[in-house]
Amino acid sequence: MTTLDTDQREAALKHIIVAAGQTALNFFNSRKAGEYQLKGHQDFLTEADTLVEKMILNAISEAFPEDEILGEESACQPDSARSLWVVDPIDGTANFARGIAHFCVCMAWVRDGVTELGAIYNPVSEELYLARRGHYARKNDQPLQVSTLTDTQRASIELGWSSRHSQRRYLDVMGALLSQGCSVRRGGSGALALAWVAEGRTDGYVEMHMNAWDCLAGLLLVSEAGGQTGITPVTAEGIFNGLPVLAVAIGIAGDVSRAAGIPLAAEAALPASAAVIHAPRPPISLIAEDVAGWGMDIYIGGSSGVSDAALLAGHNIGVVINCAVNLDIDWVNNPEASAAPHLLTHGAGPVRYYKLGLIDGEGNAPEMLHAGYQLMRSALLQQIPDKASYRNRQRGNILVNCRGGRSRSVALVALFLHLEWPERFPTLDAAIALIRDKRQLHKDEWFETPKPSLIRLAEYAILRERALAAMEQGNEQK
Repeated sequence: MTTLDTDQREAALKHIIVAAGQTALNFFNSRKAGEYQLKGHQDFLTEADTLVEKMILNAISEAFPEDEILGEESACQPDSARSLWVVDPIDGTANFARGIAHFCVCMAWVRDGVTELGAIYNPVSEELYLARRGHYARKNDQPLQVSTLTDTQRASIELGWSSRHSQRRYLDVMGALLSQGCSVRRGGSGALALAWVAEGRTDGYVEMHMNAWDCLAGLLLVSEAGGQTGITPVTAEGIFNGLPVLAVAIGIAGDVSRAAGIPLAAEAALPASAAVIHAPRPPISLIAEDVAGWGMDIYIGGSSGVSDAALLAGHNIGVVINCAVNLDIDWVNNPEASAAPHLLTHGAGPVRYYKLGLIDGEGNAPEMLHAGYQLMRSALLQQIPDKASYRNRQRGNILVNCRGGRSRSVALVALFLHLEWPERFPTLDAAIALIRDKRQLHKDEWFETPKPSLIRLAEYAILRERALAAMEQGNEQK
């Protein structure tokens, strides 16, 4: 695509978002109290959402029929991110529905996975925020600049809440920000919160998970206004799945990043056309040595590592836990002679093999990862009888694997380390951070290592395990 293509979309963006904002304002001024529905927990839907989005989608489709569109109300994963509009017709629907004049229309245009244009419009205050990558960030044609603050004890940080994470995770981040001296606020519109960071009204914004339609425009605004942000996905799938969001004044970026547990993107962004080439990840990675209370080493690996019997033997790996439901390994090297011809090969293999079967993303039962933690403990505690049919009696070290060794296996090992070695890993995030380093996971893929849905399962497992421990303690005291 050419500069002219961007120019055309920039002009269309300005016109469409103002018209959509006026329509949203008309609905807001004529609304009746209580005229809304709930899409989910604290997730509001009004009649205006659907109609404003339809108006925006029709305008884009008429002007650029070959472009794809990802809208909040009609959300389905786009085929590509080559030329993609990402649209939230009304961000801050809880405010809108309750008659609070703090909401906006939010739009972004993505080319080849990179956000090129972003716009946020509050029709009540008539504040129009616009950004073009490499060119400008403005509000009503005036240039924007993030705060120059360097002291977190003077900082005002907005913290967004997401139902995709537990209350405990939200409170942990809030506590970490408060301990740094930050003032923490919440306004109910993530898009406007990001615009305020770009404008210097606030010093940072954090949310553990946001949908792309709420944040891509605002992240571009902050970046162009001189701030720092977290990592953004560059594929259609990654954009559709959403991301953890960090946007902050540069002088306090490191402190806020550590408090939030969200990594910062590289300071110098590569051109959109540049291909990022990473060194190959090892087939297996040593994560923790001589784990306290267990006396063994933990490894994480992908499909190539777990299928290399010589590699496993060289690292004294005697136990393998396969987390993946879409990956299986034929370990049999000593088939039983009595196997009938019509049966699959069965017999003994070189390791003690345990199968969990997680989905890499949504779709797992809430208890699934907790079951994996119990499976991992049980595999390590299991005493193998001295019988000829039980060939692998020595436990050795343990390998936890999935297809790539970067999401399902990471979630399980992080959960295990946090629960079994709390003095070394007081939080789940601390364990994940170590694994990202040891497993050589790249910063541009951290938003899915592990996937947000698997982090939620781990947080749920921690709550279940604590509840069980409290119940057992109560029984012992009776």
